[in-house]
Amino acid sequence: MKNSTLLGFLLIITLGLHAQIDGPLNGGSFSIVAIPGSNQTWNNPGNTSTSDNSYSNFNNITGPIGAYTNYLVATSFGFNIPLGASMSGIIVEIERSDPNFRTADYSVRIVKGGTIGTTEKATGSSYPSSDSYQSFGNAGDLWGESWTVTDINSANFGVAVAAQRSATGGITAGRIDNIRITVFYNFMLLPVRLISFTSLKKDRSVEIKWTTTDEKDINHYELERSATTNNFQPIKSVTSRNQSQQTTYSVTDKSPLNGVAYYRLKTIEDNGKIAYSKIISVKPGSGTNNMLYPSAWKNGTPLHINNPENKKLEIYFIKSSGQFAGKVITNFNEIPTDVISNTRGLLYYKVLDEKGYLYGSGILKAF
Repeated sequence: MKNSTLLGFLLIITLGLHAQIDGPLNGGSFSIVAIPGSNQTWNNPGNTSTSDNSYSNFNNITGPIGAYTNYLVATSFGFNIPLGASMSGIIVEIERSDPNFRTADYSVRIVKGGTIGTTEKATGSSYPSSDSYQSFGNAGDLWGESWTVTDINSANFGVAVAAQRSATGGITAGRIDNIRITVFYNFMLLPVRLISFTSLKKDRSVEIKWTTTDEKDINHYELERSATTNNFQPIKSVTSRNQSQQTTYSVTDKSPLNGVAYYRLKTIEDNGKIAYSKIISVKPGSGTNNMLYPSAWKNGTPLHINNPENKKLEIYFIKSSGQFAGKVITNFNEIPTDVISNTRGLLYYKVLDEKGYLYGSGILKAF
């Protein structure tokens, strides 16, 4: 019988990675905003809340090439970026199509505080004939705005989308299946040197460990847990030892969540000041390892992930500098590596399933 620790999922997060990702998340509120001169509006805007082949459409756009619709506005994405973070980039992904191939992007703009922004991201690209996601923005693009945590977490944060006729004659059949947003941010470091923060999955529990050094005036730590990366709740308080040398703390979650669980470390100083660690995740259950392998990957050789059910997975790669390296999609065990073919050094990755749920994350050394 194999030792349960060999089946564990070990994820180490160090201070070398300052960048964090929240999302992609789906909108929760939808509305229509008129654009002067538009001649068509969107039907069933709420159908863009999930990727389920249930669409929001606008029927036929009459008029010449360039005639356009009103805005479909999606907000209430439910972000919960922690206080102290600074935003670094926003990616909007729109899953859209036109079987008649007569529709193109007219306008894609960010919504801040309920107001549609002035930075235009649409390039007039055509809707494909079958559903496909188109990305707007990137990990270093703030869409011409300055952002606070409150702005991103607000129910009034979102995106506005309009379409246009791209060909003469015939009927436009443009439609949107899903709109989702991913936010990239840099996190405030803890008032200690956090050397590692790990989660180790066991048969019926999850062991969380963290190792620190240079502790000073730390009152205590609180380990918090969430099922959705929102609404973290404390599960254990641990008194600080305030040691200058390396010190390891351990907490066992004996009643782990059935699905993916997210953990973060809250540090409380003697003066009441609070700071948070980065978020780590673990999925209790079968013991399958969702890490990429080999973890030391040589360019030009195959890269794999444990995907026995051939799920559609999206893998986001981030360089140790915090720069977004790229995203790939796979339905198999082997992972396309074109986007990281020229990358060397540590790469941090986050794996999402087709519903946008976290499937796994970790660190890859490319050489």
